[in-house]
Amino acid sequence: MTKDHLQGLNPAQREAVCHLDGPLLVLAGAGSGKTRVITHRIAHLVVERVVRADQILGVTFTNKAAGEMKERVVSLLGPVGRFTWLSTFHSFCARLLRSHIEMLGYKRSFTIYDEADSKALIKRIIKDLGIPENQPSPAGAKSAISRSKDKLLSAEDYMKSANDFISQNVARIYEQYQSQLKKNNALDFDDLIFSAIILLDKFPELLALYQNKFPYLLVDEYQDTNYAQYRLVKLLAGEKKNICVVGDDDQAIYGWRGADIRNILDFESDFPGCKVVKLEQNYRSTRIILDAAWEVIRKNINRKPKKLFTNISAGNRVTLMMCGDDRDESEAITGKIQLDISDDKCLSDFAVLYRTHSQSRVLEDALRDKGIPYVIIGGTRFYERKEVKDVIAYLRLLVNPADTESLLRIINVPRRKVGKTSVEKLLKAAQKENVSAYELLDKPEITGLKGKTGNELKKLYEILNDLSAKLDKLAPDDITKRLIDKIGYLKMLENEASPEADVRADNVKELVNAVEAYMFRIEEEEAEEDIEPSLAGFLEEVALLSEVNNQSDNDDAVMMMSLHAAKGLEFETVFLTGMEQGLFPLIRNSIIKDEIEEERRLCYVGITRAKSKLYLSLAGFRRRYDGPNFAMPSCFLDDIPEKLIEIERFNHYGYNDRWSVQKNTNSHHNNKHRRKKHISHHDNDHYDKEDDAVDDVLKVGMVVSHAKFGVGKVINREGSGEDMILEIRFKTGAKKIMIKYAALEILGA
Repeated sequence: MTKDHLQGLNPAQREAVCHLDGPLLVLAGAGSGKTRVITHRIAHLVVERVVRADQILGVTFTNKAAGEMKERVVSLLGPVGRFTWLSTFHSFCARLLRSHIEMLGYKRSFTIYDEADSKALIKRIIKDLGIPENQPSPAGAKSAISRSKDKLLSAEDYMKSANDFISQNVARIYEQYQSQLKKNNALDFDDLIFSAIILLDKFPELLALYQNKFPYLLVDEYQDTNYAQYRLVKLLAGEKKNICVVGDDDQAIYGWRGADIRNILDFESDFPGCKVVKLEQNYRSTRIILDAAWEVIRKNINRKPKKLFTNISAGNRVTLMMCGDDRDESEAITGKIQLDISDDKCLSDFAVLYRTHSQSRVLEDALRDKGIPYVIIGGTRFYERKEVKDVIAYLRLLVNPADTESLLRIINVPRRKVGKTSVEKLLKAAQKENVSAYELLDKPEITGLKGKTGNELKKLYEILNDLSAKLDKLAPDDITKRLIDKIGYLKMLENEASPEADVRADNVKELVNAVEAYMFRIEEEEAEEDIEPSLAGFLEEVALLSEVNNQSDNDDAVMMMSLHAAKGLEFETVFLTGMEQGLFPLIRNSIIKDEIEEERRLCYVGITRAKSKLYLSLAGFRRRYDGPNFAMPSCFLDDIPEKLIEIERFNHYGYNDRWSVQKNTNSHHNNKHRRKKHISHHDNDHYDKEDDAVDDVLKVGMVVSHAKFGVGKVINREGSGEDMILEIRFKTGAKKIMIKYAALEILGA
C-alpha cells in the first residue's frame, strides 16, 4: 500500500489523520471536510500497520452516513476496507446484543419494537393499570420513558424522582413496560444502547473483550451524542483511550431530543492529554457568507474558539429581504427563484429553509401559484400532514355530513373510546336504516352503542350539528377556530407534551391561517364577481391543490426543509426565512440562555448551508392562530455588520431598530382605497412630536381600514402614543393592533 491517502489534505486535516496514539478531538467546522478526515484516518491506521481494518470501530448517527464512510474507506484501501466496523450506534449495539444478550436473561432471537409497537404496548398498559386518559397520554409516556433511557435511568430510578401525579403514573407504566418487553423477549429502540451499557458494565470480562477487539475508536458528529452514547464511548475507549471524536460544537442543534453539547465541550477534561485539531478551512461558502456566520456564532459563550476561513472569493453580499407580510415574503422568494432560473440555473440549486414546519404552507402556496416544482425534505407537504388532514376531515363533515369517509377518519380523533367493533356496528346500522352514518351518531339505541361510547358519539354529533347550522352566519376562519377548540384537538396535542406534538399543533394553527388567507384572497381578487368566501370554497381549493401536488413530481425542484433537516447539506442559493423575534429564535413560552445559544447555532447552520448566495427574509406582519402578529427583526440580524448586507424591501411596514425605514408609501394592499388620513409610525426620530396628535385622532367608535383585515370599527383603546393598542372589530372578528406597526386609514367617526 502507498500513502496516496495523504495527498490533497490540508495541514490541519493531515495532522488529524496522522495522529496515532491517545485521544484526539477534531473540531470540524462547517464544510471543512470532516468525513474526509475520518475515512483517511482509518486508511492511515491500516496503511501504517498500526491495526488491521477489522480492529477499527467507527460509529455515527445514520445508516446513510455509515454507508458513505464505508464506500470511501473501500475506495482508499480496496476490499480490505470492507472489514472496518462502520455503523450507527444502534446497529453496533444490536450486533453486540445478538451475541451476548443471553447474559441478561433474553434469548438471542429477541425482537426490536419500533415506535408503533411500543406505543401499542403502552396503550394496553395504561388501560390495564386504570390510568385516566391523558394522565399521561401514550405518546407522552413513551417520550418520558425514552428520555429516561437516554439518561440511563431505570424504572426504579425514575420512580425515585417522580413527584407529581403524572410522573408517578409514568413510573408505573415504565415498570410494567419493561416487564412486558422482557416477557415478550423484546427490546425497544432505546433499549439497544441502554442494554448494551448494562451488559458491558455488569460483565467486565466482556467489556475487556470488546476493548481489545477494537483498540481504535472513531466517533462522528460527537456534538450530537446523548448521555447514553457518551457512556458507551467512554466504556469502549478503555485504558488505551485511542479514541478520535469528530464534531462541531457550533452545530450542536439537537438538545431538544437529548443531545448534550457538554460531551464535546468537556472532552479534554474527560480524556486528559488529548490532542485538539481544528479544521477551520471551509471549502463550501464565500468569504462574506462565512463572515456573516461568524458574527452570529461568536456571540455564544459555550463554544470552542475557532473561526472558519476560505480561499474562495468574497462573493455577493447577504441580501436582507424585508417584507410586509408572510405572503409578500413568499412572493419575493419565488420571484428571486424565477429570475435566477431564467439564467439556466437548476431548481435543485435553491433551498428554502424555515424554523418551523408550519411556515411551509404559505411558501408552498407561492411556489405552486408560480408553477415552480418543489419537494419537502424530511417532511410532508402541508396538506398531506396527518393533523391537517384530520381537521380538514372535520370541516368536510360540516359542509357535507354524508361524507362517511371523513367521519371514519376522525370518529376516534381525539380518542372517544370508539373502536373497530363500534364502527362496524354504526356502519351496519346505517346501511340497514338506509341513512348516512352521521345521522345515527345521536341515536345510540339504533346502533346498539351504549355507555361511554354512545355518549361520546352524541357529543360529537352535537358539536358538528351546531357548527353546521352556523356555516352561513360565521366566517370560515371563525368556524374553523371554534371547531378546533370544541373537539379539543390542540388540547390532545398539549397533553402529549412532546416536541413532535408542538410541531403538529403549529400545523393545526397554520391551517386556520390558510383559511384566513383564502378569505383575503377571495375578498381582494374576486370582489368584482361578488363571490363570498365560504368553507366549501376553501375545501374545494384544498382538494384541487392536492390533485396538483400529485401531478407535479419533478426531479429538478426547489428544496424546502426545516433548519434541522438542512444540517449536513449544501446549496448554491439559500433562503433563510422568518428572521423574526419569537419565530427565529423560536420562543414558545420562555427561553433560557442554553436554548437561545442552540437557536443561535441553528442560525449558524442555516447560514453555512449556502455556497454562493444567501438571502435572509422577514415579515413585518405574520398571521398567527391567536390573531395578527406584528414582528420585530430577529436578534440574530443585529449580530451581522451592515457592510455584509444589502437590503431589499417588499411592501415593508417598518421596524424600530437599525433596520428602520421611512414611512411606508409602497404597499400594494393600500392601493385598494384612496387614503383620507394615514396613521403610521415608523420614524422614531419624529414620533414624540406626533404622540399628542395621534391620541386626539384615534378614538373609540371610529371607522378605519386596515391593509389586511379591511374595514373595521375601533371598540377599545389601550395606551397612548407609540404604545397605543387599538381593538378593532372587523368582519372576520375583533383584532388587537399596535398602531406603530400598522398602516391604518381613518374612514370616519
